[in-house]
Amino acid sequence: MRSDAKVWILSAALGFLGCGAQGAVDEHQRKPGSSASPPPDGIPYGITPPRSNNAGSGGQTGKAGATSSSAGSAGRSSGTGGTSSAGAGGAGGASAGLGGGGSSPVSAAAGATLEPAKDCPSLTRARLPNGTCVDRVTEFSVATSPTSIVTGSDGRIWFDDGSANQIVQLDDQGQVLKRIPCDPGSDSRELVAGRDEVILWYTDWHAKTVTKLSKALERTSFAVGFGPVGLSLGESDQLWLTEANRAVYRLNPSELTLTRWAAYPNNTIIVGPDKNLWFPESVRIARLAVTGEKQDFSITDSFADDLCVGPDDALWFTDGSLHQIGRMETDGTLSRTYDLPQNSRPFQIIVGPDGALWFTEQAAEKIGRISVKGAITHYPVPTSNSLPYALTVGPDHNIWFTERFSGKIGRLIPDSGE
Repeated sequence: MRSDAKVWILSAALGFLGCGAQGAVDEHQRKPGSSASPPPDGIPYGITPPRSNNAGSGGQTGKAGATSSSAGSAGRSSGTGGTSSAGAGGAGGASAGLGGGGSSPVSAAAGATLEPAKDCPSLTRARLPNGTCVDRVTEFSVATSPTSIVTGSDGRIWFDDGSANQIVQLDDQGQVLKRIPCDPGSDSRELVAGRDEVILWYTDWHAKTVTKLSKALERTSFAVGFGPVGLSLGESDQLWLTEANRAVYRLNPSELTLTRWAAYPNNTIIVGPDKNLWFPESVRIARLAVTGEKQDFSITDSFADDLCVGPDDALWFTDGSLHQIGRMETDGTLSRTYDLPQNSRPFQIIVGPDGALWFTEQAAEKIGRISVKGAITHYPVPTSNSLPYALTVGPDHNIWFTERFSGKIGRLIPDSGE
């Protein structure tokens, strides 16, 4: 395994390699009793949600021009299956979970039981295709303060363990495979899956770099001269970056070029179904064409925390201030907002394996699901004061998420389709 890292300088400012020249560490090589530093008091982007479990029933007033709806709890979700196998034991008293619904035979976990249909599935229990009922959420104590999480092109789960300054690789049973140590001064790493021989890309706000991790675990860093916050992979392996409240950038790693557009992004940036760039910008959502033309679309009385492209080719976003999920057409029309309970504070949102949208509810300590028709379900996280932060679809077609405050990685089994 090679651990040499190449650094390309793309601006006059000299960046440095966030994940240092240390190699990846196999988990079985780690010394017993080793520990990481405690998590920081704050979290990125100044998000400090109240740590209350009291999620009220009322929703906030919807945004001007959009139809507001407080959708009730959904029943079963329609989902696609994945490969199923027995899970490893979870932390915090959660029993071992199993893979997502699929056609393959499934081995029952310890303590799994066959239960009457009226009791399973439920918010806390999931029924597998073979009839076994297991805990819906399993937690794994493998981190200190995990933040960003993705499934890399290698089919493994990767997450950034923030204050421990490492990027960690998991298998679909929650077992740590690799820990890649990073420089003690690095911070706020955003991860995005790569393509082909690139497992993933990640930013380092403190080091002012963007780093490529290959399947040979070789790291190549590009110094960009600013602290990147948002990160998205575009066509031809071009990267799109945001500098908070300042600019949007296009990085072409193969040509070592960096192009800048003045803008005021909050954090996230995505490539839309129209091939344009979309990002939250205060009380607006902005669209930037690759030609440089920029348009802003108002969401009037709040701002988006995160957004993604839905299965309906619309933009879906979270609004942590008004506790809402929003939907916007690619022509900029705000078509709908959906109220969540008070003190839910949704943050990151993704498309799930079942064709629905899944999101973290930081203050309510739940994982939320909303169908494209607006049916909403809230799944509780077993550990209190956990701060569910980011989420991804794992190779097992389950929902994997980070718990910033508890230091755990969670796995949630969606209901299989009928």
